[in-house]
Amino acid sequence: MEERRRSPRRTVLDEIAILPTTVNVQVLDVSLAGVFLQSDQSLEIGTEGRLSVSLDGSLFTADVHVQRVVATGSEVGCRLGATFVALSPDDRQLIERFMAQ
Repeated sequence: MEERRRSPRRTVLDEIAILPTTVNVQVLDVSLAGVFLQSDQSLEIGTEGRLSVSLDGSLFTADVHVQRVVATGSEVGCRLGATFVALSPDDRQLIERFMAQ
């Protein structure tokens, strides 16, 4: 077979790579400690990611750590309990305002 590649390649053995991906979730509830999410994709406990959601018209973004995974009873999807890794004072105030409504 004729080689059609323009650049040479080398096989990689025993190396781990991380490919960041987007997972669409529905926010079921939020607190100052974290969020409860519904997802069509199952994630593992310990998964970390960045959550972006509009809270009453204001963009809220925070790093989260998945602490709990609950099967929904259907073949697809799960519910995820995730804690905030850290919240800025502005993010904390945004959640407090949202919860007070």
